[in-house]
Amino acid sequence: MLRRGFMLVLVVLAVGMLAQAASADPGNAKNSLLITATCGGQQIQVVTNGNGEFTPAHVVGSTSVFVPTAFDTTFSFTPTGGTTESEHDTSAKHNQSKATASCSIPEALNTFTSPDGTFSISGMVWGFFTPNGK
Repeated sequence: MLRRGFMLVLVVLAVGMLAQAASADPGNAKNSLLITATCGGQQIQVVTNGNGEFTPAHVVGSTSVFVPTAFDTTFSFTPTGGTTESEHDTSAKHNQSKATASCSIPEALNTFTSPDGTFSISGMVWGFFTPNGK
């Protein structure tokens, strides 16, 4: 439990380092994070705002939202001059009723560097797009 708490603090710090001033654009909201994913062979960028386990993501350049229903992800943080800490996390909603899209989150496209260190996300996420399609 202590390790999960530590990783949550690291993720919140990393997201805080990347946060920009808030505005109507989800990508500029406080605590937003831009993630690049590949869904059905198509690369998309999504913006998450919030820190809930199943927080929906706004698809950049459209009115679509990706609603996650399951994930298998790894979060890593390496403080400047320090040792990498990683957290592997899996979870799934019960009674999934929508058609599921699978999206990969490549670490190479989701590594963020700041003066405090380097944060990365990688793995898979499953969910659906609203409205239907991307």
